[in-house]
Amino acid sequence: MATTKHTPKASKPSTSTPATTPRKPRAKVRKPAVAERAAVSAPVTVPTPQASAASTPAAPAATPATPATPAPAPASPPAPSSDAPVAPPPPVTRPSRPAPFGPPHPADLRGFRALASQVAAVPDALTELQGFANYGAVFGITAPDVGQLTQRVGVGYDWTMVLSQTTAWFKYAKAQQGMAWKDALLLLEALKVPFGLASTANPALLSQYPAVARLLGAKTVVAKRAAASRARNKKAAATAAAGATTAASAQATQAPAATAAPAATQANGAAAAPGTRAS
Repeated sequence: MATTKHTPKASKPSTSTPATTPRKPRAKVRKPAVAERAAVSAPVTVPTPQASAASTPAAPAATPATPATPAPAPASPPAPSSDAPVAPPPPVTRPSRPAPFGPPHPADLRGFRALASQVAAVPDALTELQGFANYGAVFGITAPDVGQLTQRVGVGYDWTMVLSQTTAWFKYAKAQQGMAWKDALLLLEALKVPFGLASTANPALLSQYPAVARLLGAKTVVAKRAAASRARNKKAAATAAAGATTAASAQATQAPAATAAPAATQANGAAAAPGTRAS
């Protein structure tokens, strides 16, 4: 049996009178007065903390305390620059060496070098030796005189201090010498080319300023002398080698001739013996 689909149709307003249904009685609600309705319907503004803070005048800010002015630090000396020229040496009093002086042979000093610990103990040891009450009783009658001992130990200590100070000064002076000449040679190098061109155009400058010419061309002169010396030595060696070769070849040429002469004489004698004498 076929089923029929019914499409629901939009309901149309009924023109018929609806059936009356019983209504519930409504409770009467009293409307508030006009003033109350205005108060209720008016928007209520709740002050926020930000708004109240904005409305409240801010308290005046505290005046910051004036910081105490620090005392100016003492100006430190400027650090030495590596580009600064080397200062001239200070006045130094150098004692002269005695004229009759000859250094001892190193073999004579072998085994007689004071240790660093001994040198460091000398000042206190000299004080103790000078106050050694029973020096003779402790060290015996063979001990050297205490005055002579302290004098010689003190002299050795003094020369050690002089050598130490001299060595330190020598190292300092050597370093200053190297840096000072570096500064000077850099400036002299800038004068070599102009002076060379000027002396080439005017050779009289070389005789007019010979010391300046030597100062600017000392390295060139030394190099030329060394090259000339090497050339002379090479030429002498070549000449000597050529002479030795010539002498050897001459000896080699003379040796076969001297050997052939006796052989020819013996051959002529042997041929004449069995026959008659030639007329």
